[in-house]
Amino acid sequence: MKKYFIVLLFPVSLFLSSCYSIPKYDLEKSMDKYEEFTSLKIPLHFDSGIYPFIYINVQGNKIPVHVDIGDETGYFSFKAKFLESIKCQSIGGRDFSIGFNGLIKSNDYFIVNEIDIEGMKLKNLVCKKDNASLPNYLMDIGNIGFNFLKEFNFEIDYKNKLLILYKKGLIPDSIANHWTKIILNKKPLLTFNGSIQGYNKKFHIGIDTGTIMVGKDIVKNLIRVPIESSFILKQKVDYLDGEFKLKVIKELSITSDNSLIDSLDFLIYETKQPKDRDILLGGDFFFKYDVFFDNKNNILYMSKYN
Repeated sequence: MKKYFIVLLFPVSLFLSSCYSIPKYDLEKSMDKYEEFTSLKIPLHFDSGIYPFIYINVQGNKIPVHVDIGDETGYFSFKAKFLESIKCQSIGGRDFSIGFNGLIKSNDYFIVNEIDIEGMKLKNLVCKKDNASLPNYLMDIGNIGFNFLKEFNFEIDYKNKLLILYKKGLIPDSIANHWTKIILNKKPLLTFNGSIQGYNKKFHIGIDTGTIMVGKDIVKNLIRVPIESSFILKQKVDYLDGEFKLKVIKELSITSDNSLIDSLDFLIYETKQPKDRDILLGGDFFFKYDVFFDNKNNILYMSKYN
């Protein structure tokens, strides 16, 4: 029997219950030469071939950070050991988040005086101590989250290995005129309403680079459903492994108004937990689609790779 080692990575912020307000960030005051900024191309790398990361420079230290747009609890997250090695200032804030596994985690916040990303210098960034545990074949590093990225428009291009930041409001004409467009919900962030082929029901669909499944070279999206869901009963599923009984649905299509996202593979995650996202578009989606986020107008643009 073929064995798989399966890990699901999810943002701890999906079900955030906060007792602390993260300080607002003023990008215009923080960024050096903000008026001259239009766009920035950042090389994108892949941890174990599936989890995207970039390199940043913090006080002379070049370090990798995962790109996790599902993390809404901080601008950057760093491991405790790294925070001990740099100059940073605690701001005394703490909130709590409930992870996908139901565990409650505390988030402590700090101010880091300067971060450099490919020559773009940023001052006085709010950062979080990262307490997440990752499997040993992934780098035990921090991440860059959506709280920072939402200050820009940005493109995530897995095929060409690029994260491209644009000044908020800027959209290349080729994207605005030719790519598929989906209106995103204001809350929860990075979600839209859509349907799955063959199932006449609206779902809350989230988008997250941190939603991945690792089984050697296997990457999937995720459907979270109640254990006795009629949706599961109506689907033809494959079992990824006879021991784990992991259910996989292949070549599904999602529609939102007149927009179509096709040829997606999903892992079925059966749960009794409350949820605000029924479906998560993760690694499989990003490897098949070039994606652009217009954060000024709350629009997702996408183009399927050839």
